[in-house]
Formats: sequence, structure tokens, C-alpha cells
Amino acid sequence: MRKVHDGKIKVILKMVMFVCIAVFVLVHPLSASADVIFEPENNFYERHSDECSYFDRSCLAGADTYLWDAPNLVTGDRKAQEGEKIYISFVYTDKDGIEWGLAESLDKWVLMADLYLEYGTPEFMEEHSDQIYEGDPYLLSDGTVFVSWSYPESGYIDQADASVMDDYEITTFYTDPDGRLWGYTAYMYGTRDVWICLSDMEDTSIPQRVEHELIPAQEIDASQIAAVKESGQFSVLFLVIPVIIIAGIAGFLIWWFWIRQKRDREVSR
Repeated sequence: MRKVHDGKIKVILKMVMFVCIAVFVLVHPLSASADVIFEPENNFYERHSDECSYFDRSCLAGADTYLWDAPNLVTGDRKAQEGEKIYISFVYTDKDGIEWGLAESLDKWVLMADLYLEYGTPEFMEEHSDQIYEGDPYLLSDGTVFVSWSYPESGYIDQADASVMDDYEITTFYTDPDGRLWGYTAYMYGTRDVWICLSDMEDTSIPQRVEHELIPAQEIDASQIAAVKESGQFSVLFLVIPVIIIAGIAGFLIWWFWIRQKRDREVSR
């Protein structure tokens, strides 16, 4: 009787704990943060996560972009289409200094030397570091509608009808050659690298000032990359040939111990 009573108490305590957690989540909903990074489910990444760096950018595939099972491990013959946009979440650097990007949605790895980056906020901020400054907070009041740009005078709109939820302060600024004031925030409502033209927040016609060329995701000696790809193809053969040999041996044994003997028995009759 005592055991049944204790069991009921445990069940009640678990229910109370569950209700408390549910109430806490409802009252204090989880909010996205720039510091929250979701770990990918990839075998190689799980074994080498401490050697990988967070990248979080989309790249464009080059003309000869192989999809690898893991860094330096068999490519097979699967390639990405030239110009295909591939999101890279983490980058691993091997002992030879060659960088590999995790194409998370494909669960494959890609040589960063095969990929290209479009000019974006990181490149803009590096190029204009002496013109970007911190200043007094610029308040965007609740409900303010604005256009979110890739970077100042990029010509590329990320979102044409974004709006502010609750009051929001901007403290990083840039003034373009035409005198327009731009505000920047590294993270806003789940979106990274947001630029707003504070001089006219709803203007969607600000033209592109400079057309930038694609940037190699890693600049490295082409002969190194060629050697890696050759070794990857060799790895495929190294795995396939033993399979063929084993299949041949298995076929011979089946013939020797079963088909041949069965035929001999039929002949002896």
C-alpha cells in the first residue's frame, strides 16, 4: 500500500513540474538570439565540431563543385550545378590548410575553393571600416515600416516591407557619397546584417553604385585542389574494387559448392 501511495505522489509531482515548465514557456517565450547556433546533424561534424568555425553564408557553386561525404573522403560523381546557391553553416580546415564547407541541407561537404561569395555586408564593412561609426541611438518607433537592404547602395533588397515590433534603437551608421544616412544592426528579428536607409526608409529605388565581382570562398593553389579531387576519385575506386572482388569470390564459391555439386549429383544418377 505504501508503494502505491509513493507512486501516486511521484506522478503528481511530475505533472506539477510539467505544468510549471509549460507556464514558464508561455509567459517567457524563447526568443531568437544572435548567440544561438544550432548544431548540425552530420557524422563528421559531430566528431570534429571543436575544429569547425561558424560561417553562416550562402555561396555559389563553381563549374566543378563536387559534393563529398566528408572532408578528404570519397566524392562519388555527384556535383552541384554551376551557379547553384549552397548554404554553408560551418567550415573545417584540414592539416593542409584546405577549407571544407558543410552544405547542411545536402548533408555533404564542399571544397570552399570550389565556391564563390557574393559581395555582402562582411566585405562592405571591411572596405568602409573607416567610414562606419557608432553614434547616439536612432529610435525606430513601434510599427515603423522600412526597406531592408543587403548593404548600402547595393541595389539588392532583402525585404521591402519590414516593420519594427516595439521600439528599436540603431547605433551603427554610415553616410554614402550622396549624403544618405544608413543604419546597421547585426541582428534583428531573426535576420542578420540589416541595413536601413534612415534618410528615406521606404524608398525602394536606391540604385546600385558599384557592381562587384564574385569572390572565391578560399584562394588556394589550384594544384592542391586538383590533387585532393584526384585522391577522392581514387578513394571511390579503392572502395569499389574490393566489392567487385568479394562479389566475384562469392559467386565462384556458390558455383563450386552448390551449382557444380548439384550438377554432378544429377549426372551420377
